[in-house]
Amino acid sequence: MKKQLSRSLLMLSSLILAACSSQLTVKGQFPSPLTTAMPLHGAAYYSPELISHSYAEDDEDRVKWNIQTGAAQQEFFDSLLPALFQQWAGHSPDPEGEAFKLPGVDIIVKPTLSDFQYSLPRETRSKIFEVWIKYNMQLYQNDGQLLADWFITAYGKTPSGFMQSDEAAMNEAIIVALRDLGANLTVNFSRVPELQDWMGKRDSSVQQQSADRGGVQNETP
Repeated sequence: MKKQLSRSLLMLSSLILAACSSQLTVKGQFPSPLTTAMPLHGAAYYSPELISHSYAEDDEDRVKWNIQTGAAQQEFFDSLLPALFQQWAGHSPDPEGEAFKLPGVDIIVKPTLSDFQYSLPRETRSKIFEVWIKYNMQLYQNDGQLLADWFITAYGKTPSGFMQSDEAAMNEAIIVALRDLGANLTVNFSRVPELQDWMGKRDSSVQQQSADRGGVQNETP
């Protein structure tokens, strides 16, 4: 009798979870940040996986979510990245492609979503949704050579437990996480050690070339 009751409860729980599914296409606004642009000409490459990203929950013990984030991610980076550079070339071909060259551009930024996690109110025993995202950020030179490679994380949650729907609450948590990521990148992008070293060497090379030209002109009778 107990076994039958347990099986019945398990089947009922499975049916409830199956019935409770949510579809979400993330939408939000991402204002361009106010920051000091770096004296560089930049571009960005978004992989097909990034701009078509979709998260589907496959844990049988969780409510089924299908979350489309690709369009929101592209809109976010299109608003953020141009503000980090004094010149912006827009979208670039894949810097890892064969015989890649992008003359006139200094840096190509390639963001990759490496992890996406969330918690639901029934799991946190609160009325808010929480989201954690992790990106692999890569910088390439205009000949395709990898310059910098690092990970950056961000966190977001619904600011209130009184959202109109679960979908609206999840959407807001993701938008807050992306804005948190934007704040992190705005403050720390120019501090990436490999980028700082590369710019220092480039500036030294330009100064040396200028000095050499000046020396040649002074020697001219």
